Amino acid sequence: MSRPWFTCLIVSAFGGLSGAAAAEAPRSAGPAIELPPMMVEETVASAPWLHTSAGGAEFLSRCSSSTTRDFVSAWVAKMQLVRVLVPEEFLARTDAPTLIVLYSQGLEQTVSAEIQRELQSDQKRDGDRVNIAPNMRLADRDMHASIVYIDETQFSGAGLSISPGHVHFMLRGRVPELPAWLLDGVVSVWQGADFVLDPITLRPFPGATDPARPRALLPAAELFAGAAARAGENRHPRHLEARHATQEIFFRWAAVSGPATRAAFWKVAALSAEGPVTEEAFEGVFGFDFAELRDRLSDYLPKAAGETAFIRPGTLPPLPDFELERATPGQVARIRGEWERLAIGHVKRRLPQVAEPYIAQARRTLRRAYDAGDRDPRLLATMGLCEIDAGNDAGARPYLEPAVAGGVARPRAYHELARLRFAELRRDAPESKLFPFAEIAPVLQPLQRGITQSPPLPESFQLLAEAWARCEISPTANEFAELRLGTRLFPRRPPVAHAVAVVLARHGHHAEATAVLDACAGHSADDATEAAIARLRVELSRSPASR
Repeated sequence: MSRPWFTCLIVSAFGGLSGAAAAEAPRSAGPAIELPPMMVEETVASAPWLHTSAGGAEFLSRCSSSTTRDFVSAWVAKMQLVRVLVPEEFLARTDAPTLIVLYSQGLEQTVSAEIQRELQSDQKRDGDRVNIAPNMRLADRDMHASIVYIDETQFSGAGLSISPGHVHFMLRGRVPELPAWLLDGVVSVWQGADFVLDPITLRPFPGATDPARPRALLPAAELFAGAAARAGENRHPRHLEARHATQEIFFRWAAVSGPATRAAFWKVAALSAEGPVTEEAFEGVFGFDFAELRDRLSDYLPKAAGETAFIRPGTLPPLPDFELERATPGQVARIRGEWERLAIGHVKRRLPQVAEPYIAQARRTLRRAYDAGDRDPRLLATMGLCEIDAGNDAGARPYLEPAVAGGVARPRAYHELARLRFAELRRDAPESKLFPFAEIAPVLQPLQRGITQSPPLPESFQLLAEAWARCEISPTANEFAELRLGTRLFPRRPPVAHAVAVVLARHGHHAEATAVLDACAGHSADDATEAAIARLRVELSRSPASR
């Protein structure tokens, strides 16, 4: 018996925006593998692609101009509300704009024959169902893109709001990284908030008044505990429940208690991104200790459960003016090609046997602009990253070299080019070989430029340290500062800490190397990294400088 291979999900906005007028998606038993849509070449000449930029996002639309304007204005307005509850500095920053593709549900859309064949043959596998999910957000390490299928007969920007998943995505991408207690608390409150009503409305805290199951709140020391202390909580459901409640109540209490309390909350959040929150540091911000915090949250809990809270956003900035123009062929190819490139990694993880048609289409889309003479560094960077994601490192460098030379704003492009250069340099060389600075400089230079862009990537700092570890000469004071920046931005990343500690130890900074390793202790790492850190600790303990 054959199973349907294609399920059309009809919604009015994507996962980053949830539409109040969204139609219910068809459901079937059991989970399904969701694949990104592929925008094949359309033959409808009456619906041109439109293009605009606003609010840090670039939009490519195949909807009417009125729908496009309504969507773009709603997106910018709702993002302003995000920043009412979460200050700008705690959200991910990207020099590459967010890409959003809008597609009218009224246009006839087909799926490539290659994908149809692969999916239909895949039905013979054990029980897997596959949906082509038209509304999806896909992310790379330095940017993200979304595709939104819109029912223009029902769409209204007034009914849109930013989903909790999108808020979590923006919080999780912040550098330095935010702790789990903050991310989970903000997202939990967001799930119970209404951003369509004015002002921002927080519904009553669920379940707190149930006498058969009273809510317990964690002591503040446990609330702010690091990863190692939290590791065992999954084995104790009631303790985990208390953690979720405490995280949510702490943020909710701070959000509704006025500007001074909100400011103090975010000061503590900034401290927690750099290291453990001590009681002394907390009291210096809030003016009271951990015990008082628990008392105040316990006192607030019945109030949170019994009433709706309102947060007035105040006067928001006016919406920016934006020009909606017909997209050029280069814009269409670049943005569509970027989306299709991002789909490659998603498909490889979920259903690798159908990855090749996605790879082929991304290449065709990008080559269309390239063959027409387009040499925009953004297009070249995407073409290079497409080859990397397709597993073709050798084919990536001819695009990445001119993209980086053109100063493209894509941190990952700089990292990948440096990685390819370093791999070529080390090829056939023994692991113990040190290289002259003149040979290692072409690896260092793109990394040093890339870490100045947003977001700085942890793997770029790791590779920067690994390159310095293979150089004959010592880094300068400024170059050591670049390495130390990596440990400050990514204190919870053992691979970064180990790579930097190796360079510090090699050049006599033994105490600092030990401190760097200590700062990331307790955070998860793969077996190879943990073993390497253990070996380095032994070497440091034996060095004369440590005695």
